[in-house]
Amino acid sequence: MANVNRRWLVRTGTLSAGVLLIAALLVIVNYFGDKYHKRFDWTSSRLYTLSEKSENVVRGLKKDVDFIVFLQPADELFEPVRELLSQYDAASQRVKVRYVDPQRDRMEAERLIQQYQISGYGVVVASGKDKRVIPSNDLAEMDFSGMQMGQAPTLSGFKGEQLFTGAILQLGEGKKPKLIFTTGHGERSLDDQGPEGLAGIQQLLGADNFDVEEWSALGKTAVPPGTDLVVIAGPRSPFLQPELSALAGYLNGGGRVLALIEPTLGQTEGTGLTPTGFESWLAQFGVKLGNDIVIDPPKTIQGFTAATLYTEDYGDHPVTNALSQAKLPVLFSVARSVGRNTSADAAGFTITELARTTGEGWGETNLSALAEVERGDTDVAGPVSLGVAVEAEKTQGRKMRLVVFGDSDFATNQLIQANSPNQILLSNALNWLVAREALLAIPPRKTEQVRLNLTQEQGYTVYAIALLLLPLLAAGAGIVVWSRRRR
Repeated sequence: MANVNRRWLVRTGTLSAGVLLIAALLVIVNYFGDKYHKRFDWTSSRLYTLSEKSENVVRGLKKDVDFIVFLQPADELFEPVRELLSQYDAASQRVKVRYVDPQRDRMEAERLIQQYQISGYGVVVASGKDKRVIPSNDLAEMDFSGMQMGQAPTLSGFKGEQLFTGAILQLGEGKKPKLIFTTGHGERSLDDQGPEGLAGIQQLLGADNFDVEEWSALGKTAVPPGTDLVVIAGPRSPFLQPELSALAGYLNGGGRVLALIEPTLGQTEGTGLTPTGFESWLAQFGVKLGNDIVIDPPKTIQGFTAATLYTEDYGDHPVTNALSQAKLPVLFSVARSVGRNTSADAAGFTITELARTTGEGWGETNLSALAEVERGDTDVAGPVSLGVAVEAEKTQGRKMRLVVFGDSDFATNQLIQANSPNQILLSNALNWLVAREALLAIPPRKTEQVRLNLTQEQGYTVYAIALLLLPLLAAGAGIVVWSRRRR
């Protein structure tokens, strides 16, 4: 009897020790799994994996950031948003994510909508009293190709990471960059909602992301203090010398300028383009503004004039790298050439061509015969540059930055429709000029619609396996183990 009791105690003790050991092992595994967990993204486009830039931004957070998601679970964007935000949450303890269903949690949704002053569905990124609002429409890149056959638009790309990381960066800056658009010289207007206006730029920039206003530069001798970027959009009359001197002083002090200087034909036929004052002014920064109109027959669009062209040939620069990698074409309408001024002393300037024509393109200098253009000996030989970016070290280590395009039409409402390559070009130029390079290297991710479609019979088979076969297999394995231990 003593031996039996001893054996029973030994077995009980061994079993208890094994249970305790397994429990301890589970606790250890869960602890390290929670602390050092690893997620895997099996999508080919790495849809749910943060880029290195985003990880660095999130891990470097100095204050808490809250994401409030106003989306219904049935929304097509809900799952990509949830998966991506789980990566942000895992990367930093300072990130908090909250989901609010506007239909089911109406009282809470109304309270938060009033608190954050938002309208419609989307994501609010907040830190302290500051916030950035990202509408759901901005998160999606839609494919409308099937609409001609009666099909609904489909989600083809997801821009969540670019917008979420951008919002975190903007909140961390503690202030909104101040952008001023010059007026007084026939420039395009921010208030113009028509196809030729620039109202779309304000929507592109976002009401909470930039401080945007117009500035009457006429007769001014200095750029307003605190200005982060001056935009000159399609002037039709010349800038005066005091204004040009003010802009030069601003740039030489480390300022930033975006100049969209499109060609305007003189009132008298054959007299060339109307001068804007920038022709000679830009030369001091190593830029040559051509007295021509760019033509590129292989890149014209059927039904449009020869002066309307598109390009897929880009320089190696943060402004255009995303377009180059995705092979997206940008559309220009009546543009003049913008290139390097080889005759000027451009020492210290880094000048990069942003977009150019094919070798068959040229800069047409015979402006009296635009109806039937033909390449001549005096025309600018292709490839012809359509825009340049200039950078140089200036006062107290601050770099001046200048982007010049020979066209302002590409930035108008009709050509910067949602998710268009023109919008990407303009957005990247603005972000580079205000030193937000981190936003440029995060292109939209292509979504993958992966579904398992089963027939009704196949569904019944899976159900039967889960309900009957798996429990029977477990029971059979138990009987086999029990019978062997009996022996």
